[in-house]
Amino acid sequence: MAWSLLVRHGSLIDGTGAPARPADVAVEGDRIVAVAPRLDGAATRTIDARGHVVAPGFIDMHSHSDLFYFGCPSAESKVRQGVTTEVVGMCSFSQAPLRADQREIVQGWAGGIGASLDLRWETFAQYLDALRAIRPSVNVAQFVGHGALRIAALGFDARPAGADDLKAMQRLLGEAMDAGAFGFSTGLVYAPSAYSDTRELIALAKAIAPRGGYYFSHIRGESSMLLDSINEAIRIGEEGGVGVQVSHVKASGRENWPKIDAALRLLETARARGVDVSGDVYPYNAGSTKLDNMIPAWAHDGGTARLLERLADRATRRRIVEECLIDGERWGTLSQGGIGFDQVFIATCRRHELEGLSLAQIARQSSLAPAETLMNLLLEQKCTVGMVSFSQSIENVAKVLAHPALMIGSDSIPLYEGDAARSGKPHPRTYGTFPRVLGEYAREQKLFPLETAVHKMTGMCAARLRLRDRGLVREGYAADLAIFDPRTVKDESTFADPHRYPTGIPYVVVNGAVVVDGGRMTPLGTGRVLTP
Repeated sequence: MAWSLLVRHGSLIDGTGAPARPADVAVEGDRIVAVAPRLDGAATRTIDARGHVVAPGFIDMHSHSDLFYFGCPSAESKVRQGVTTEVVGMCSFSQAPLRADQREIVQGWAGGIGASLDLRWETFAQYLDALRAIRPSVNVAQFVGHGALRIAALGFDARPAGADDLKAMQRLLGEAMDAGAFGFSTGLVYAPSAYSDTRELIALAKAIAPRGGYYFSHIRGESSMLLDSINEAIRIGEEGGVGVQVSHVKASGRENWPKIDAALRLLETARARGVDVSGDVYPYNAGSTKLDNMIPAWAHDGGTARLLERLADRATRRRIVEECLIDGERWGTLSQGGIGFDQVFIATCRRHELEGLSLAQIARQSSLAPAETLMNLLLEQKCTVGMVSFSQSIENVAKVLAHPALMIGSDSIPLYEGDAARSGKPHPRTYGTFPRVLGEYAREQKLFPLETAVHKMTGMCAARLRLRDRGLVREGYAADLAIFDPRTVKDESTFADPHRYPTGIPYVVVNGAVVVDGGRMTPLGTGRVLTP
């Protein structure tokens, strides 16, 4: 017997949650063809995995990499974490469908999170064809963003969808599902998704229920509205007849941290009565998004150009400050809760000297109030600023990570490749999410066994998406593998020094090709656009 790849002497954690066991794994082409305690035979390539774990390639259940594949198809900052599949089109953002006359609005809408979009397509099918053509290194499970649907159907207007608008969105969503979308996502703190009501979302869910589509939701509020917002997501799934994923489960704002237990109970109670609801979590107590999300949704009505007009208007600025400023020291939003200006840091900005500084630090430099500094920066940079914000409890992070119904999603935004020095202070989850779960939470904190950690990043995710041939190391399955050293695997990326690849993951295999080889990236374009 001759195979294309043979991985020998490894400790197999197969993705089911079962205990590790000694096993060799043989690959022919893009498939796993044999798994046994010992395999004797010739192979074109043999990897000695002695002292290492052989696991399924990790599945990132929540990522924004789709906004960056066209500029970085190698996806190195993700692949070197052991990730072989990404779930994208999250939080209402996707690059299609697109109406030709709305290109400028869509570019402004997504520009705040650092994306520079080409937008050479209109339909979702055309977009997926373009994605296939650039041959990313990872497999991609693409959702359609509710924001994209709304912009294509009724523009960026802050109003409920009328009957014709709803029919247009249902038609576009159906076309996306036909092309290969897994469902639709909302970002109910982001305009224009924020302008929808529950009725609209239930109607869209019902439209995809016969096709087995999913509803993934960045819920309407993760702070004071946390419990009502989770209940809304559950209701949409229950009445719409679709599976629900609550994205990046958390309680934001110190005053809301005690709500996390009740939030988890809501998920448990719904699951107990048969609702298909689960969620994902990232292993950090800081989030990251576009800085203009600090401005209330009503001010975004009409898109970025209108927002900039409002930020230049003194009366509107006063209204924003009166609505959001708490005790003169903190800023209140539905997504962040009450957060101090010293807890909000600039991640990406064309003024690179500001990257890594807090709004409080920038305000002191400019001798202006932090609220004025925030609005001035957005106006000056035309809302193309990304932020990192520390709004969560580290104790809650561990509690949510350990919950048996929740899996791992990085919520990472940009992608990077190579070793050259680069600007920006992106959230370290961009480089370190999956090794952090393995090293910090499984090995160091012993929050759960290593087998559980791997299950939350592989088999559990594949089962959720109904990927019948991925997520496990099993004969006949796709040869997506992550080979790591359980004693040394570690996230090296930090908030102060984020551009660092992890250690302890020497080999990553995507569809049978060794893409990370001895710790070095060899982009081969072997990822695939997956379909339900």
